[in-house]
Amino acid sequence: MKKRYYLILFLFFSYSGIAQSTTWDTLRYQKYSSSLIIGVFQSYRNFENSFEQFKMSDSTGASKNDYMAESRLVSGIEVIYDKFSFGLAVRSNPPKASSGKGNTRTFNTNFNFGGNIWYFQNTFRYFQGFYDNNTAAYDTTIRETGQYYQRPDIGNVLLRSKFLYFSHHDRFAFRSGYAGNYRQLRSAATWILSANMNYNKLSSDSSFFTYASRPYYGNYASMNGLRVIGASLNFGAAATLVILKGFFINGMFIVGPEQQWRKYNYEDGHTNLSYISISGDLRFSIGLNLRRCYFVAFNANDFSMYNSSYVGLTSSSISGGFLFGWRFHTGTPDFYKKFQETKFYRSI
Repeated sequence: MKKRYYLILFLFFSYSGIAQSTTWDTLRYQKYSSSLIIGVFQSYRNFENSFEQFKMSDSTGASKNDYMAESRLVSGIEVIYDKFSFGLAVRSNPPKASSGKGNTRTFNTNFNFGGNIWYFQNTFRYFQGFYDNNTAAYDTTIRETGQYYQRPDIGNVLLRSKFLYFSHHDRFAFRSGYAGNYRQLRSAATWILSANMNYNKLSSDSSFFTYASRPYYGNYASMNGLRVIGASLNFGAAATLVILKGFFINGMFIVGPEQQWRKYNYEDGHTNLSYISISGDLRFSIGLNLRRCYFVAFNANDFSMYNSSYVGLTSSSISGGFLFGWRFHTGTPDFYKKFQETKFYRSI
């Protein structure tokens, strides 16, 4: 019943735009529907899986395992044409501070589709190898060696699809703050409704917990895997402040309940549980958006909480970086003009 409920809402938001006017206030924002846009970016990403327990008193903090991916600096390219965008990011050379933290293999990509009425984001993330940022709470030798507790066997695969619907799409351009296919000319704001689906699989060869923390986790002490399928409905707002039709500051925040179907794997079996939790998305950007080029400094934070009465896990990704892009006025191919004439296109 719940799956059907989310599907109905998704279809409603998708096609409600067909009955709405496709015109927009040209004094508020400008579209670039016939330009090939290429952007390059570099970002610093902080990806984290943080475990904690809620049953026993722990004055030392040794019960917490805060697993972080070492591959923080990534570089990538984004290609945009009208309603479509594709991005690919790979790890840059690791900073010197990575010594003692091991190595994380990572791969990130995204494919997005949509316009100013609604927008559909799809991301894939893969991480292999983590280190415990809380090592100092149970291993005092780190002060001399600088070596964190490392788990090269922990892997994490995430798939996320996010559907965003904008109430004031006639005067607010969401993508103008993060890409180059729109340019906000005057300040504006909008309410946002969001429907999301995600898959998160965390696995390891042995228990997630260190020998120092296992006594705090009771029956969960041997847990070595967690698979979560989640569906959420979020609500929030976004706004852009524009100065001299070029400089801008943008912010967005959405949050809401998430239905989660979880499978906990242990060294001797597994359990299936269902929970209602919280997920959200917070973004901020500042930059300069001109007729041919744009420069954006951005920060994004998305999170999901996988808590039970005994153990909690917060999976979060915080990224910040810089993006530079250029618009090439290539024109519109004939086959694409036919697509632009469809009702579906006008509903985006």
